[in-house]
Amino acid sequence: MVAENIHFYSCQVASTNSVKMHKLRKQIAYLSEKESKAKDFVSLYIPAQSNVAQIIAALKKQPDCEVFESERAKERLQDTVKSITQRLREHREISENGLALFSGNYVDDGAEREVLSVKELIPPEPITAYLFAIDDHFQLEPLREMLRDQKIVGIIALDAKEACFGLLKGERIELIKSISSGVPGKTGKGGQSQRRYERERDMELTNFFHRIAEHAAEVFLTNHVNVLIAGGPGQTKNDFLKGEYLHYELDNMLLNIVDTQSAGKEALKEIFDKSSELLNNMCGPEERKIIQRLSAELAKPNGLATYGLDAVLGALSKGEVQVALVTDNTDVVESIAVCKKCGHAVKHIAKLGSQVISEMARTPCEKCGAVTYEIHQKDIVDVLEDMASKTNSAVEVISTPSKEKNQLKTLSGFAAILRYTTG
Repeated sequence: MVAENIHFYSCQVASTNSVKMHKLRKQIAYLSEKESKAKDFVSLYIPAQSNVAQIIAALKKQPDCEVFESERAKERLQDTVKSITQRLREHREISENGLALFSGNYVDDGAEREVLSVKELIPPEPITAYLFAIDDHFQLEPLREMLRDQKIVGIIALDAKEACFGLLKGERIELIKSISSGVPGKTGKGGQSQRRYERERDMELTNFFHRIAEHAAEVFLTNHVNVLIAGGPGQTKNDFLKGEYLHYELDNMLLNIVDTQSAGKEALKEIFDKSSELLNNMCGPEERKIIQRLSAELAKPNGLATYGLDAVLGALSKGEVQVALVTDNTDVVESIAVCKKCGHAVKHIAKLGSQVISEMARTPCEKCGAVTYEIHQKDIVDVLEDMASKTNSAVEVISTPSKEKNQLKTLSGFAAILRYTTG
């Protein structure tokens, strides 16, 4: 059986990170749908700088290391491994982000029978560990890890007695460090003794604030936090945060301040719970900035912006677009019908699931009159990318649930900031 080789380079060469992640999501969705009745799907992850010859040699030995239910199962795996080694021979070296290959026998889109396929992907982030896996589905977790929320959230809880520093990792809050102040409580003494006591206490509290700031910088900056939320009981947290103790980078990351029952470990979860809506709706600064710019241009009488799919495609074809914007859930595709008799191709862009494909399949070919076609579909982001690449334009996919994304959805999900207008 001849292997069908399909390359997934698009997520590496895309013009922007948002497009890379969008393409990766699409490719993960495609691969995750494939299943086998036997454990003969191979997933192979190769880090950068790996020796191709050594990997090929190891792969050739792999079927002999497995236990099979039948000779047929062994033959299928041998064919699968052979298809991967043939692909690897075309590589002199592994790219700086590594290489992932997925091979197995399955019915592909629109096919009538199983085909031994090899899917090759250079991911948008480096592969860090070698992995060879055989199963009845493809092992996609290393790719899914690259799609984890890019917001790295730091949490700080404090009062006059203690401070706790935590990180949000996935859905789990991890306590990184806690410190105590040693600052005595307030006193009911009177006269000069009380004033002296309060001055000394204020000095100790100031020293504690400096310590909190030092630990915050150590914990959060080294962990590349880009969002900070804070809380604690009473006024102490506000005195600290308004007192310019925090490193300026952390101060710029501060998203929310909340009141809590304590400043201990349990307060970290309370701070997160009270900030969860803000975090869920938080648009990245790049997305926010570009949507604000779009809105400003649209508000001008002759602003450098347009919206709607037809308008954006038209502007791209004329080279007017600086950056095209699209939401990640438009469900718009380009359908391509290729005549099996003469090879003439017809393209049409419409919503996924529309009647366009059936209408294209019923319409006689304008070149030869035949009505037998091969139908291919192309994601609208790929269409925009192809057009943008010809005029050095960029494409941004707005994917974060946010008011910015909702703004773009009200504009049909498609808009563009222009270099100039010809009107």
